This record gives sequence, C-alpha cells and structure tokens, in this order.
Amino acid sequence: MRVERTAHRLLGACLVLLALCHAEADAAGAPNIVYILADDLGWKDVGFHGGKAQTPNLDHLAQSGVRLEKFYTLPNSTPTRAALLTGRYPMRYGLQTLSILAWSSYGLPVDERLLPQALKEAGYRTAAFGKWQLGHARRDYWPTQRGFDYFYGCLNGDVDHFKKIDRLGRHDWQRNERSLRDQGYDVTIIAKDAADYISGHDASEPLFLYVSLPAPSAPLQAPRAILERYRNVAPEERRVYYAMITALDDAVGTIVSALEKKGLWENTVLVFHSDNGGAVRHKYATGDGDVPKSVSDNGPFLGGAGELHEGGVRVAAFAVAPGRIEPGVVTERIHVTDLYPTLIRLAGGKLEQTKPIDGLDVWPVIAEGAPSPRKEMLIDVEEFRGAISVGNWKLIVYGPLPVRYELYNVQDDPSEEDNHAEREPQKLQELLSRLNEFAWEMSPSLYLADLARAHKYDTPMFWGENPNRP
Repeated sequence: MRVERTAHRLLGACLVLLALCHAEADAAGAPNIVYILADDLGWKDVGFHGGKAQTPNLDHLAQSGVRLEKFYTLPNSTPTRAALLTGRYPMRYGLQTLSILAWSSYGLPVDERLLPQALKEAGYRTAAFGKWQLGHARRDYWPTQRGFDYFYGCLNGDVDHFKKIDRLGRHDWQRNERSLRDQGYDVTIIAKDAADYISGHDASEPLFLYVSLPAPSAPLQAPRAILERYRNVAPEERRVYYAMITALDDAVGTIVSALEKKGLWENTVLVFHSDNGGAVRHKYATGDGDVPKSVSDNGPFLGGAGELHEGGVRVAAFAVAPGRIEPGVVTERIHVTDLYPTLIRLAGGKLEQTKPIDGLDVWPVIAEGAPSPRKEMLIDVEEFRGAISVGNWKLIVYGPLPVRYELYNVQDDPSEEDNHAEREPQKLQELLSRLNEFAWEMSPSLYLADLARAHKYDTPMFWGENPNRP
C-alpha cells in the first residue's frame, strides 16, 4: 500500500512538472510582438528607399528583415489605427472619415474587439506608448480601458511635441490615466519610457508593445541637438522635417537596444510602418489639420496623406523576426487589417469573434514569400469618395459633383499617370459594382455625425441612416 501511494505521488509530481515545463515552453514559444507606427512618414523619407534623412536604425532593421513594398494603410491617422487594432475596415463602425480631433466627442466603438484584448486572452502583457487618437472624450475610449495594461503618451493627435498641448490649448500627457508634466521631446521620452518598461518586464510572459511615435507629423518641431546635424539643409522647414525623422529613427534604436539588453530580441517579431503617406500640399483641405509642409517625399507615388492615391496609402514598411524571417523583399499586397489575424494566430490566440474580420493571415507571405491571399482590397469608402483595388486594377471614385472616376493599372503604372476610366468601361463597372457593395455595408460616419451635432444639423442622408437603403 505504501509503495502504491509513493508511486502515485511520484506520478502526480511528474505530471505537475510536465505541465509546468509545457507552460514554460509555450511562453517561450510565443513571440514578443513590437508594433511601431510612424506618423505621416513619406515612402521615400527613409534611407532604405533612398531618402535624404539619416535613418541608420530603420535601414539596418529593414535589411535584417523583410521589406514590405506593397503595404497599404488608410489615408488618415485614426482610420489606420482603428483598422490595425480591429482587423476590420473602419467604414464598418463609422471611422472612415478623416481623424478624431481635439474637439471630437466620438471614439472607436467600445463593442469592437481590439488586438490587445485578443493577445491578453493568449497570455500576453500589453502596453501602449505614444499617440492614441482613437477617442479621448470618454474614459471608456482610453487605451487602458481597451485591453492595454499600461499606457504612456497623449490621447490626441497634433499635440505640441515639447509642451504636450493639444489644439484646444489643453495639456495632454498621461501615464495610466494620470496626467503628467514630463519634460522633453515627445518621441524621445516615449522611447525612453518604452525602454524602461521593457527593462522591468517579467520575461516569463510574452510581451505586446504598441508604439505610436508622433513624428514626423505636424507641428514641425525637433530637438536642437538633432537639428544641428542638418545645419546645412535649407529651407528651415526641410531641416526640421529631416531632424524629426532622425528623432524617430533614434527612438526605434532605443527600443530595439532595450529588447536586446533584456534578452528578448531573439524571440521578437517587430513590425514597422507609417500610418499613411507623407503630408503634401493639397488643392483642397483633406487632411487632419494644418499641415503646411510639402517637404515629405512619397517617391514615385501620386498624392500624400489624406488622399486615395498611392502616395496617401502605400507606405514604407518592414517586418523583422530573428530566426523566423530571412532577409528579403515582399512585393505581394498586404493591408493593415491583415496584421490583426496574422499576429493573433502567431501568438496562439483565438480568432473566433462576433464580428467578421476583413484582414487575412499573411504570415506565409511575410515569412516564406508565399503569394498573397488577397484578391481585392478596399482602400477606403466614405460618403463622398471611395477606392478599391482588385487584381492589378484600382478604381478611385469622387462623389461630389462633378462625379469623377480614375482607373489605374497599378502593377504597370504605380505612379497613377494613365487613367483608363474611359478606355476600360467594363473594368470600371466591375470595380464600381464591388465598391458599391461595400458602400451599402458602410456605417454612418461618426466624424460627420459629430460635425452635425456641433452645428445643429440634421440631415439623415449624410450622417444618419439612409431611408432608401434596401
């Protein structure tokens, strides 16, 4: 009897030990995920695309990993961030129009499941740094209410990089919902705080860092020490802009160095891209605010931030994962919504949810160079404009009179110089029909609804439910 009990105890101890070892192996196998967003960075502003600003850290990472040369976002800040964190087109929940501004009262709807929530369910520690711009008017819009264990940064966009003042003159800087008066250039202190967080992280838990660096976006401001590196650059606008890009690069270097020092780098997947194309001068106002600069460089692509042309939505991007990704270049299409299912599956999380996901798992595309599963890509659809890409063709529709169509073969004509709209009526109708299908699924724009409330308008056709919908 005593021998039998001893055997049972030994068996039980072995089972517990095996379970603990299995749990540790699972934790070690789940990669740390670091997602870094730049703000209004031009496609050709980086060294690995031939840019003139100094970006040694970004260049090294891009060479160490996979450059994603057909990576698409939305044309504005808020929609891109929403698409990334939900895996769903922003038009499904009203965030398709422009961006949340300092005076806005709406935010990313709280019934949307976000990436940090999915990763927390998979056992991840989650932290967000930098610019949020997904809702500030209500506490339940804030990052620490949306799945992040920790947040350091600003809730708004267009915040003064030194004073941390938003466009209404309010101080906007916090850590975990507590207002702070931290001194220093925002990009630099964001990177330092992220590095400190990494240093104190319990390495037995997989880590998800979402770092949204507010550079090189307006207002044009840069640290004096970095400006000195560009003292021979003119005009002043360009000098400051280059310095902001280098500050961004320094920040990325700080974060990667902290991961290396902590021993986390070898089990990390890092994704980097801009939230949209670089800001350029527009004939009409289409951006998030006062962006007077025309110094950003979107390379061969037409347009910039706020536009549906390639310069507004095709951005500099790469992914790095030591031991998981070989250096190379991917020229298959990837949409920002695709990173949601890709990262959740890579983390061992669950993709089952109540609302359908628009993104596709593109890990085989990134890691193995497999063909993209994407046959079509909704670039954007709003009440007054929209764009869709199917195969090699891209259609842009402008709704306000006069109605205008632009049809490009972006495979052969990435600069969008040759409009086929009149020569390819059948192809135009094919893409227009698909774009209209998406348009009928579109939720009313929260931006326009907020504007209507502010000015006491009440026009259901534009910012309410369309009574003529089938």
